[in-house]
Amino acid sequence: MAEDLFNDRDLSWLSFNTRVLHEILFPDLRIFDKIKFLAIHSNNLDEFSRVRMAQLEMLVEKEHQPATGYFSRTLEAVRKEVNKQSLESRIILEKLLIPELKTNGIILYYAAKKLSKTHKEEALNIFMSKVLSYLQPVILDEKTDIFLEDRLLYFLVQLTDKRTKMKRNMILNIPSHIIPRFYTLSPQKGKKYFIYLDDIIRIGTGYIMKKYAIGDLYAIKLNRDAEFNIEEEQNGLMDALEKSVESRKMGKPSRFQYDAKMPSGMINFCRERFKLESGEMLPVGRYMNMSDFFALPNPGGSKLLQKPLKPLKHPSLSLFGNYFKAISRRDFLFHFPYQTYDHVLVFFNQAVLDPYVTEILITFYRIAHGSYVVNALISAAKNGKKVKAFVELKARFDEANNIYWAKKMAEAGVEISYSIPGIKVHAKAALIKRKVNGKVQQFGFFGTGNFNEKTSGTYSDIGLLSSDPRHCTELESVFNYLFHRKQPAAFETLIVPQFGGFEKFMSLIENEISIAKAGEYAEIWVKVNNLEDPEIIQKLYDASAAGVKVKLCVRSICRIKPGLPGLSENISLCRVVGSYLEHSRVFIFHNQGKQDMYLGSADWMTRNMKTRIEVVFPILNQKIKKEVLKFMDIQFTPSVKTQMLDADLQPIPYPERPAQYCAQVAFHAFLKGVSKKKKPITAKTEGEIIVS
Repeated sequence: MAEDLFNDRDLSWLSFNTRVLHEILFPDLRIFDKIKFLAIHSNNLDEFSRVRMAQLEMLVEKEHQPATGYFSRTLEAVRKEVNKQSLESRIILEKLLIPELKTNGIILYYAAKKLSKTHKEEALNIFMSKVLSYLQPVILDEKTDIFLEDRLLYFLVQLTDKRTKMKRNMILNIPSHIIPRFYTLSPQKGKKYFIYLDDIIRIGTGYIMKKYAIGDLYAIKLNRDAEFNIEEEQNGLMDALEKSVESRKMGKPSRFQYDAKMPSGMINFCRERFKLESGEMLPVGRYMNMSDFFALPNPGGSKLLQKPLKPLKHPSLSLFGNYFKAISRRDFLFHFPYQTYDHVLVFFNQAVLDPYVTEILITFYRIAHGSYVVNALISAAKNGKKVKAFVELKARFDEANNIYWAKKMAEAGVEISYSIPGIKVHAKAALIKRKVNGKVQQFGFFGTGNFNEKTSGTYSDIGLLSSDPRHCTELESVFNYLFHRKQPAAFETLIVPQFGGFEKFMSLIENEISIAKAGEYAEIWVKVNNLEDPEIIQKLYDASAAGVKVKLCVRSICRIKPGLPGLSENISLCRVVGSYLEHSRVFIFHNQGKQDMYLGSADWMTRNMKTRIEVVFPILNQKIKKEVLKFMDIQFTPSVKTQMLDADLQPIPYPERPAQYCAQVAFHAFLKGVSKKKKPITAKTEGEIIVS
């Protein structure tokens, strides 16, 4: 059965989210680093509930035997795991983080039965001056129409009319999406004090509801299905998407959280009033939306955070005043955020000012708020250069932001193309054309991550700047398809799903199988975010059976079962979690020592191979190959932040205590060492120099 060959995709992702939560338990983190991971974990669960749990519910409805079918069993297991993680995160907050805050002189009032007199007066003043105007109490009866918005917080309150003694329920919003979730109170005895918005409302409500005796306020929150379907016609797509983004708020319920202390009568009221299934209802603690901890004030600043790894300058490119002269001589590889993303920004800014640059082409999947790259393109268009941008409007949860920037660019004269029906464009690439003395030279940027300077500081990605015609000519044919739908010729250098990319990956694996069957050493190294496609997994099982050594580093969704006798005994699997989100994709095939090496935007998922356009590019420079091999070797090295996983994606204990560094710290140290050892570059050997 397929279930015996593959892990469930949703449970495998949840195992990754457990690992994110457990990052809090590492002693090297400081308190506000731990709080950040608590917020990340909560935000991940929210998105999972809005997307995958909602989809599973839909699949259960379509199942032939919904009571006993695969999706029904999966949904039950997923709900159980989500509940387990929600409980564990609350225990970590209460038993670990709040006491550690206190140790650092920070008091967060948490389910406090009593505030000091001064703090209660301050909380009431905040309520009256800053909170009250945002409250929208709705007293419910049978005819009251009430709609709980996706992800927003509310109180359910029981009121008793002081005159008639009649009991009624009230919904009261907690406007944490508009005003702060945490407020600062005056310090006392050298300690800093903070209070939840929720508790400010609890204190103030009694002062405005004079007619009623107010019972306890119980927090509730509803997640809704965030997916939507639209008719994907090019004309009118932007308008349709804008309307669909708004309709997302109206999706079907997928998860309902409520205060575990809520009386059973009120729980039943919620189930009936909001049309919930029992499995969708999750009892939690007094406070929800732990993702709001991203905004918890940090009065200690850097003292309560890990010292960040300082982004390094590229040891060679940083010495050049003119990037185009440098790139015309050799390729340059970047590791973000270990190395500064400023190099990418300089690349585009120099293109704006360079009088020889005639054309800029680029793809966008997730655009940064206030994007420097977009503003550079706008400047280039206003300077008379031809600028063409493909903006993927269907990037989930970034639709509105991408639409905004697409319009801004179009207004400035940038030629915009967007969203091919039935396909997402997930490629991360740009091409700049430069004409000198009648000769056109092309410069390409090829990346594993988005053109997004904000996420480049937290996502571990790799980028390549190259003028190699083998790369750039084929990249131009990708852009000709994106902008003009001109069918490209067969790709010889790049791997492009939709145009033979899936078949190329399969043939690279098959080549290692043939080498192994011939009695020679064969090996495959792969690093991806997600490994889900069943055909690729089966081919890796075939490789294992043939004797190919397969080493995998997979961040989140992972359906392969490593280390099983007779199936995958030659496959090993690890996961790296650290301060940065692992996001780069690397594919290395030993090929009798030739090391066929590729990097790019594509995960090994069916959607990436069959319904997306990706750009995966080869590494041909031998020095750069060695650097990537070192990166991968560090990823696979046992360390405190690298888990080896078994067939059920459970951690395998190391036979010996692993090194006390994490892969990310180790790789930064490696790059720093390379920078120090780099010999001074002279104008004679490398061209124009700005640092001698």
